[in-house]
Amino acid sequence: MISLHDASPLVRWMVLAVWLLAAALLVWFGLRWRRGRRTWGLPLIAALLVLVSSLGLALATRVAQQRAAQAQAVARPLSPQEQAVWTIVQTRCQACHSDHATVMPWAAYGLSLDDMGDVERAAAAIHQQVVQTQAMPMGNTTQMTPQEREVIARWYAERATSAPGTKKGD
Repeated sequence: MISLHDASPLVRWMVLAVWLLAAALLVWFGLRWRRGRRTWGLPLIAALLVLVSSLGLALATRVAQQRAAQAQAVARPLSPQEQAVWTIVQTRCQACHSDHATVMPWAAYGLSLDDMGDVERAAAAIHQQVVQTQAMPMGNTTQMTPQEREVIARWYAERATSAPGTKKGD
């Protein structure tokens, strides 16, 4: 099944551009037809563009689904604290910070939080924006509570103390 919601934003824009180009070719063909010039290459090129872009979109969708399945298969079980953070990220952050964001057409600021690995890699930025400055969620549009901010603060503090090369007493 061909589906645009599984494709990356770049693929979506590319498909739109190709289909608009195909439509322009068909309009040009129609205009030339009225003048008595029958250039059959134009509709053939348009059909070829639509066919190739549809196949490319199907391939991109399949690759995205396979990557998601692999990520699920490889994912380690989350601790209760990580599960709490992951739930907060899903409900409060992914509307803007995801490859499948619903509020924005792409992951805001290039920060995509699609799995716990992404959250771990962005832990310092998340702590700064969510706990220290409380700038995120922007305007608190997703109504993040102080208790949720505290969960993230505890998770970040525990990460810092349990990192390799550090001692819990430091």
